[in-house]
Amino acid sequence: MKIFWSFTRQAFQFVAAYRFNFFAEIFLILLRMYGVYWVWKILYTQRPGAFGVDLQQMITYGVLGMALEIFMWSRPQMYMARQVKSGAIDTDLMKPIDFHVHMLARSLGETLVALGVLAIPALAVAYFLLGVELPPDIWTGTLFGISLGLGYLVLFHLNFLLGSLAVVTLDIRHISWAYYSVVRFFGGQMIPLWLFPPFLAWLAAALPFQSTYYIPMSIYIGNLSGAEAIQAMGFQLVWLVVLVLLSRLLWSWAHRRLVVQGG
Repeated sequence: MKIFWSFTRQAFQFVAAYRFNFFAEIFLILLRMYGVYWVWKILYTQRPGAFGVDLQQMITYGVLGMALEIFMWSRPQMYMARQVKSGAIDTDLMKPIDFHVHMLARSLGETLVALGVLAIPALAVAYFLLGVELPPDIWTGTLFGISLGLGYLVLFHLNFLLGSLAVVTLDIRHISWAYYSVVRFFGGQMIPLWLFPPFLAWLAAALPFQSTYYIPMSIYIGNLSGAEAIQAMGFQLVWLVVLVLLSRLLWSWAHRRLVVQGG
């Protein structure tokens, strides 16, 4: 646990040192929230009954999706790619800690700081100015918190898998651009999956990406509740186990290949 808090302090010190970046990020998050707010408000004036939930639920969903952009703030795959490309990955591998755990600690520390200093303040502003709703009850809020944690872990392991490919490709920037788009789209960050055409909805339902945004946010607004919410969280847990195993296997293979490349 000590290492997790160590990286959290490190990330906070980075935010404190680069205050302009912090205020720029806050401004961008609020701007995205405001844009999403007006998009859904205008759409609801045209066809108010076409979206499956009421306007406030949809605004809450869209604004929350922008706040959870902080999930993308921590990018362990880019750190891994930089370390492999520069050769500094050797330093990480010599540390007396499992590399997988090291990356999780670094990513979690950065994400906790982003959640505390970016997402929560931005959501507080959105609550007072944009009419974002709170979860309908404590039980829903608790399920949302658990689902959000599972979603974060799913996304981390997807990122870790991508980072492991850097051992082979060295430069993953072009892959990353496509990857971010896929995660945001099939994760339902801006458009909920119940609005997808049938084939895309079926495809999204089978992929792990909905675990990152759609499931937690649907629980938050009450669109998934009771047995449906528990079942959705079971889906997250199953994919998390699968991705942990895949991450361990792929990194084990990549690590052996890295040793061969190094000498």
